[in-house]
Amino acid sequence: MNADLPLTRQLHAGAVARGLRDCTAPLPALPEAFALVRDMPYARTSDHDPVTALREWRGTCSTKHVLLKALLAERGLRSTLMACTQEITPPPGAPPELLALAAGRPVVDIHNYLVVHAPQGDMLVDATWPLTAAPAGLPVNPEWRWGESQRLACTPLESWPVPEGVSVAAFKDRLLRERFSAAELERRDAFIRAVGQLFLAGEAASPPSSSGSSY
Repeated sequence: MNADLPLTRQLHAGAVARGLRDCTAPLPALPEAFALVRDMPYARTSDHDPVTALREWRGTCSTKHVLLKALLAERGLRSTLMACTQEITPPPGAPPELLALAAGRPVVDIHNYLVVHAPQGDMLVDATWPLTAAPAGLPVNPEWRWGESQRLACTPLESWPVPEGVSVAAFKDRLLRERFSAAELERRDAFIRAVGQLFLAGEAASPPSSSGSSY
Protein backbone atom coordinates (compact mmCIF):
# COMPACT_ATOMS: atom_id res chain seq x y z
CA MET A 1 0.00 0.00 0.00
CA ASN A 2 1.22 3.50 -0.88
CA ALA A 3 0.08 5.81 1.92
CA ASP A 4 0.63 8.89 -0.28
CA LEU A 5 -1.87 7.61 -2.90
CA PRO A 6 -0.18 9.46 -5.79
CA LEU A 7 -2.52 8.18 -8.52
CA THR A 8 -5.60 8.92 -6.41
CA ARG A 9 -4.26 12.45 -5.91
CA GLN A 10 -3.83 12.83 -9.67
CA LEU A 11 -7.35 11.47 -10.20
CA HIS A 12 -8.68 14.03 -7.73
CA ALA A 13 -6.73 16.85 -9.42
CA GLY A 14 -8.02 15.84 -12.85
CA ALA A 15 -11.59 15.74 -11.57
CA VAL A 16 -11.22 19.16 -9.92
CA ALA A 17 -9.82 20.64 -13.16
CA ARG A 18 -12.93 19.40 -14.99
CA GLY A 19 -15.40 20.63 -12.38
CA LEU A 20 -16.23 17.12 -11.18
CA ARG A 21 -14.97 17.55 -7.60
CA ASP A 22 -14.38 20.40 -5.18
CA CYS A 23 -10.73 21.19 -4.60
CA THR A 24 -11.26 21.05 -0.83
CA ALA A 25 -12.89 17.60 -0.90
CA PRO A 26 -11.02 14.67 0.63
CA LEU A 27 -9.49 12.17 -1.75
CA PRO A 28 -12.12 9.96 -3.36
CA ALA A 29 -12.86 6.60 -1.78
CA LEU A 30 -12.72 3.60 -4.11
CA PRO A 31 -16.41 3.66 -5.14
CA GLU A 32 -16.03 7.27 -6.30
CA ALA A 33 -12.64 6.58 -7.87
CA PHE A 34 -14.30 3.79 -9.88
CA ALA A 35 -17.01 6.21 -11.03
CA LEU A 36 -14.48 8.83 -12.10
CA VAL A 37 -12.56 6.29 -14.18
CA ARG A 38 -15.75 4.84 -15.64
CA ASP A 39 -16.98 8.27 -16.72
CA MET A 40 -13.81 9.19 -18.59
CA PRO A 41 -14.64 9.40 -22.33
CA TYR A 42 -14.18 6.14 -24.18
CA ALA A 43 -11.19 6.76 -26.47
CA ARG A 44 -7.65 5.50 -26.91
CA THR A 45 -4.78 7.04 -24.99
CA SER A 46 -1.31 7.61 -26.40
CA ASP A 47 0.02 4.70 -24.28
CA HIS A 48 -1.14 2.32 -21.52
CA ASP A 49 0.52 4.07 -18.58
CA PRO A 50 -2.04 4.92 -15.85
CA VAL A 51 -0.58 8.43 -15.60
CA THR A 52 -1.30 8.95 -19.30
CA ALA A 53 -4.95 8.02 -18.84
CA LEU A 54 -5.18 10.56 -16.03
CA ARG A 55 -3.41 13.26 -18.02
CA GLU A 56 -5.43 12.70 -21.19
CA TRP A 57 -8.61 11.92 -19.21
CA ARG A 58 -9.82 9.12 -21.46
CA GLY A 59 -9.48 5.38 -21.86
CA THR A 60 -10.69 2.18 -23.48
CA CYS A 61 -11.39 -1.11 -21.72
CA SER A 62 -7.65 -1.81 -21.44
CA THR A 63 -6.41 1.58 -20.23
CA LYS A 64 -9.31 2.20 -17.85
CA HIS A 65 -8.76 -1.14 -16.14
CA VAL A 66 -4.98 -0.78 -16.01
CA LEU A 67 -5.60 2.56 -14.24
CA LEU A 68 -8.21 1.10 -11.92
CA LYS A 69 -5.92 -1.83 -11.05
CA ALA A 70 -3.17 0.65 -10.12
CA LEU A 71 -5.58 2.72 -8.01
CA LEU A 72 -6.60 -0.45 -6.14
CA ALA A 73 -2.97 -1.52 -5.66
CA GLU A 74 -1.92 1.73 -4.03
CA ARG A 75 -4.63 1.08 -1.42
CA GLY A 76 -3.36 -2.44 -0.83
CA LEU A 77 -6.06 -4.30 -2.79
CA ARG A 78 -5.20 -7.07 -5.24
CA SER A 79 -6.92 -7.49 -8.58
CA THR A 80 -6.46 -9.59 -11.70
CA LEU A 81 -6.66 -8.00 -15.13
CA MET A 82 -8.62 -10.26 -17.48
CA ALA A 83 -8.70 -10.49 -21.27
CA CYS A 84 -11.44 -12.14 -23.32
CA THR A 85 -12.37 -12.52 -26.97
CA GLN A 86 -15.68 -11.07 -28.10
CA GLU A 87 -17.69 -10.21 -31.20
CA ILE A 88 -19.30 -6.79 -31.66
CA THR A 89 -22.49 -6.51 -33.71
CA PRO A 90 -23.85 -2.96 -34.03
CA PRO A 91 -27.66 -2.90 -34.34
CA PRO A 92 -29.45 -1.10 -37.22
CA GLY A 93 -29.80 2.09 -35.14
CA ALA A 94 -26.04 2.55 -34.68
CA PRO A 95 -24.30 5.55 -36.32
CA PRO A 96 -23.88 5.01 -40.08
CA GLU A 97 -20.09 5.13 -39.94
CA LEU A 98 -20.07 2.18 -37.52
CA LEU A 99 -22.58 0.22 -39.60
CA ALA A 100 -20.44 0.81 -42.69
CA LEU A 101 -17.32 -0.45 -40.91
CA ALA A 102 -19.11 -3.54 -39.60
CA ALA A 103 -20.67 -4.23 -43.02
CA GLY A 104 -23.17 -6.66 -41.55
CA ARG A 105 -20.50 -8.87 -39.95
CA PRO A 106 -19.34 -9.02 -36.30
CA VAL A 107 -16.23 -7.03 -35.41
CA VAL A 108 -13.76 -9.08 -33.38
CA ASP A 109 -12.00 -7.71 -30.32
CA ILE A 110 -10.26 -8.50 -27.03
CA HIS A 111 -12.01 -6.98 -24.02
CA ASN A 112 -10.43 -6.25 -20.63
CA TYR A 113 -12.02 -6.17 -17.18
CA LEU A 114 -10.96 -6.82 -13.58
CA VAL A 115 -11.48 -9.47 -10.95
CA VAL A 116 -11.06 -7.56 -7.68
CA HIS A 117 -10.00 -9.72 -4.72
CA ALA A 118 -11.95 -7.73 -2.14
CA PRO A 119 -12.18 -8.64 1.56
CA GLN A 120 -15.86 -9.43 0.93
CA GLY A 121 -14.95 -11.85 -1.87
CA ASP A 122 -13.91 -11.75 -5.51
CA MET A 123 -15.96 -9.40 -7.69
CA LEU A 124 -16.04 -8.68 -11.42
CA VAL A 125 -15.51 -4.99 -12.20
CA ASP A 126 -16.07 -3.33 -15.57
CA ALA A 127 -15.57 0.44 -15.94
CA THR A 128 -15.65 0.52 -19.75
CA TRP A 129 -18.71 2.66 -20.47
CA PRO A 130 -19.51 6.10 -18.99
CA LEU A 131 -22.91 6.70 -17.40
CA THR A 132 -23.79 8.88 -20.40
CA ALA A 133 -23.80 5.72 -22.52
CA ALA A 134 -26.68 4.15 -20.56
CA PRO A 135 -29.55 5.75 -22.57
CA ALA A 136 -28.15 4.10 -25.72
CA GLY A 137 -28.42 0.69 -24.11
CA LEU A 138 -24.71 0.14 -23.51
CA PRO A 139 -23.95 -1.94 -20.39
CA VAL A 140 -23.03 0.63 -17.73
CA ASN A 141 -22.34 -0.14 -14.08
CA PRO A 142 -23.89 2.69 -12.06
CA GLU A 143 -22.17 1.97 -8.77
CA TRP A 144 -19.51 0.01 -6.91
CA ARG A 145 -20.85 -2.36 -4.27
CA TRP A 146 -18.25 -4.23 -2.27
CA GLY A 147 -18.36 -7.96 -2.89
CA GLU A 148 -20.91 -7.71 -5.74
CA SER A 149 -19.87 -8.50 -9.30
CA GLN A 150 -20.71 -5.97 -11.99
CA ARG A 151 -22.12 -6.55 -15.45
CA LEU A 152 -19.42 -7.15 -18.05
CA ALA A 153 -19.48 -4.98 -21.15
CA CYS A 154 -19.52 -8.04 -23.41
CA THR A 155 -20.20 -11.77 -23.51
CA PRO A 156 -16.75 -13.40 -23.19
CA LEU A 157 -15.97 -16.19 -25.63
CA GLU A 158 -12.54 -17.19 -24.24
CA SER A 159 -10.95 -15.61 -21.16
CA TRP A 160 -7.41 -15.36 -19.77
CA PRO A 161 -5.75 -13.58 -16.83
CA VAL A 162 -3.09 -11.10 -17.92
CA PRO A 163 0.10 -12.19 -16.09
CA GLU A 164 1.46 -9.75 -13.52
CA GLY A 165 4.23 -7.59 -14.94
CA VAL A 166 3.21 -8.28 -18.54
CA SER A 167 2.16 -5.35 -20.71
CA VAL A 168 -1.57 -5.52 -21.38
CA ALA A 169 -0.94 -4.05 -24.83
CA ALA A 170 1.57 -6.79 -25.69
CA PHE A 171 -0.64 -9.54 -24.24
CA LYS A 172 -3.66 -8.26 -26.13
CA ASP A 173 -1.72 -7.86 -29.37
CA ARG A 174 -0.47 -11.45 -29.16
CA LEU A 175 -3.98 -12.82 -28.63
CA LEU A 176 -5.38 -10.75 -31.47
CA ARG A 177 -2.71 -11.90 -33.90
CA GLU A 178 -3.05 -15.54 -32.85
CA ARG A 179 -6.81 -15.66 -33.26
CA PHE A 180 -7.77 -13.22 -36.00
CA SER A 181 -6.74 -12.43 -39.57
CA ALA A 182 -5.04 -9.23 -40.69
CA ALA A 183 -8.27 -8.15 -42.39
CA GLU A 184 -10.29 -8.72 -39.19
CA LEU A 185 -7.77 -6.71 -37.17
CA GLU A 186 -7.86 -3.86 -39.66
CA ARG A 187 -11.66 -3.68 -39.35
CA ARG A 188 -11.37 -3.82 -35.56
CA ASP A 189 -8.86 -0.97 -35.46
CA ALA A 190 -10.96 1.25 -37.70
CA PHE A 191 -14.10 0.48 -35.69
CA ILE A 192 -12.54 1.32 -32.31
CA ARG A 193 -11.06 4.55 -33.68
CA ALA A 194 -14.49 5.54 -35.00
CA VAL A 195 -16.17 4.89 -31.64
CA GLY A 196 -13.53 6.98 -29.86
CA GLN A 197 -13.98 9.83 -32.32
CA LEU A 198 -17.72 9.84 -31.65
CA PHE A 199 -17.18 10.18 -27.90
CA LEU A 200 -14.46 12.82 -28.22
CA ALA A 201 -16.59 14.79 -30.68
CA GLY A 202 -19.06 15.41 -27.89
CA GLU A 203 -21.54 12.69 -28.79
CA ALA A 204 -21.17 10.88 -25.49
CA ALA A 205 -24.58 12.20 -24.47
CA SER A 206 -26.08 9.97 -27.17
CA PRO A 207 -23.29 7.49 -27.97
CA PRO A 208 -23.47 4.60 -30.42
CA SER A 209 -25.78 1.84 -29.25
CA SER A 210 -24.98 -1.84 -29.26
CA SER A 211 -26.46 -5.22 -28.49
CA GLY A 212 -24.56 -5.65 -25.22
CA SER A 213 -21.10 -5.58 -26.76
CA SER A 214 -18.02 -3.71 -25.62
CA TYR A 215 -16.20 -1.57 -28.14
